[in-house]
Amino acid sequence: MISAEIINSLINLQRSAVASANPPFSAVIVADGNIISACHNVSRSSGNPLEHAEMSAIQSAVKNHGSAILKNAHLISSNEPCPMCIGACIWSGIAEVTYFISQEQVEAVRGWGRFMPARSIAEADDSGIVVNGPIENEMMLQMHRDFWSNGSNSAFKHSIHLADK
Repeated sequence: MISAEIINSLINLQRSAVASANPPFSAVIVADGNIISACHNVSRSSGNPLEHAEMSAIQSAVKNHGSAILKNAHLISSNEPCPMCIGACIWSGIAEVTYFISQEQVEAVRGWGRFMPARSIAEADDSGIVVNGPIENEMMLQMHRDFWSNGSNSAFKHSIHLADK
């Protein structure tokens, strides 16, 4: 079970992402019962397509705690990790990933974004990473409805980092 503290953290991070003109994706990393890293997507404001919430959370955890901490870590994301992000979780040695909003839910909202499911990528790998989700959360999903229906936010497809600022 994901604690209310973590859920609230993810929702607040989604709000921060939207407030900085980024898509509402967020992630936290928990180790030894504590949040050691919390980030939101900044790909649009930075112009860097690699700055997804999960990627940034992993980088922050390594920078502040060292890479060994990830072996027993749990990454929790507002959304199903994309192939790049689940790959980073696998390669960094994260033991478990849990997400709330599925790629199918986001695709239904914005009209694009179908990709190989995180669980399928994890199952194809021999790392033993566990992928849990989706977990329904209406507030997290509503942030996607609001963001992707606003202006031209859904027009840039996978190159969302190139959208007008």
